[in-house]
Amino acid sequence: MNRFVKVPLYIGILFIVGMVAGHLTFKILSLSNTVEVPNLKGKSVAEAVNVLQAKDLHLLGAAEDYDSDIPAGYIVRQDIPAASDVKEGRGIKVVVSKGPKVQYVPDVVGMKLDEAETVLAERSIRIAKVINVHSDVDKNIIIAQRPESDEKGGENFRVIVSLGSFEEEKK
Repeated sequence: MNRFVKVPLYIGILFIVGMVAGHLTFKILSLSNTVEVPNLKGKSVAEAVNVLQAKDLHLLGAAEDYDSDIPAGYIVRQDIPAASDVKEGRGIKVVVSKGPKVQYVPDVVGMKLDEAETVLAERSIRIAKVINVHSDVDKNIIIAQRPESDEKGGENFRVIVSLGSFEEEKK
């Protein structure tokens, strides 16, 4: 046979053998069973381990995060969504709730608004609402707050700020 015919023929045969070998390898590797990932949200870590073991899966470490809806020690979310199909033996990562982020708010009554914002920012608290009212207190001074000092909260921090006396504004 001609040399120009042999080389492409050998390359074609090698390519076909490679494709068949790849296909057979894929088929053999994919023979392991797949299982459906259970919903772990709201379960305790112990419950999640038991549920995963029953499906031949395992818990692959747990991060922690604050969550106001799910109590501490219970799962908030998982890295592979529930009802997804995965191979047996796979690890599922979860995030476990630390509970709600509880913080005590400082007393900012009597401070100027900009000073209070600085003090609150140090605790990662943002003023959600400012209500301006006329009062006998100097202008731009905080006269009330919610939640009050040393109460738990801070997610919805509100203040009432003085506009000064009503007579001063008429002038």
